[in-house]
Amino acid sequence: MIKKINILFMGTNNFAQEVLSTLLTMPEVNLVGVVCQPDRKIGRKQTVVFSSVKELALAKKITLFQPEKIIQEYDNLQRLTIDMIITCAYGQFLPEKILLLAKILPLNIHASLLPKLRGGAPIQWAVINNFSETGITLMKMVQKMDAGAIFSQGKVKIDNNETYSSLQLKLIALAQKKIKSDLLAIANGKIKSQEQNESEVTFGFNITREDELINWKQAAKLVSCQVRGLYDQPIAYSTIDDFIYKIHQVTISNQASKKSPGTITLINKLGIFVATTDFDIVITKIQPAGKTVINTNNYFGSKINPIKVDLVFK
Repeated sequence: MIKKINILFMGTNNFAQEVLSTLLTMPEVNLVGVVCQPDRKIGRKQTVVFSSVKELALAKKITLFQPEKIIQEYDNLQRLTIDMIITCAYGQFLPEKILLLAKILPLNIHASLLPKLRGGAPIQWAVINNFSETGITLMKMVQKMDAGAIFSQGKVKIDNNETYSSLQLKLIALAQKKIKSDLLAIANGKIKSQEQNESEVTFGFNITREDELINWKQAAKLVSCQVRGLYDQPIAYSTIDDFIYKIHQVTISNQASKKSPGTITLINKLGIFVATTDFDIVITKIQPAGKTVINTNNYFGSKINPIKVDLVFK
């Protein structure tokens, strides 16, 4: 029976950093290395920013790898003693040559109830698609995206006011719980895997710029889901006369829409009312391009602001 597991961890974002933090607290785990994406330049000044995982690995003095392609580090990785590779939001496909470095198995922590929402943005799409629940899956990695056999799953409820950021916090907590309860049992073969049902597969691919554009030609509930599913990363947007407005927060009114979808029907102290296919959506927080986020009641009574009744969001 294995009592201590040598783990090579691969991940990049905040979710992955929280998982890595949990692994570091477990006495049965020995971190032999961490792999994350290379540093990226962001913003107008092209400032180099370290990922959350890199910062933690450096703080804990864990051997760190940041290849553009993971296969570039094969020679270095094969020198490590690796029982399990654990990935979480890493962002690269692993060639079979890399997967085979794990003596026991390569394990992926995926933020959905597979086979639903395979892909890179399962949390956002769970909210956008108006799911009532989602969860965490611990699965074997194979040479097909999120298609490996499932060892363990846990569920969380998606509330009516759930956002991407609030749901991510729930799923981080659940992932940490599942790792603590199931990792050693998986390593010792006490939890058997089950193949996924391919007939039930759906996808949650990475969010594109097109996905961020609000579709007003749908029910208000689905507009709300789209806005909440993209908050606070990367933020939904809409345009008036090609000028971009990021939409941070909305509510659903009880006012039936009487104008074409996207039309501003009313501006009052509650916010900006916009028609959909059933009820008006009320935008309560908005961000004009290049400016800060503001409460939309600032537009009420103003004669100088560019947002007015009968203009159309597109």
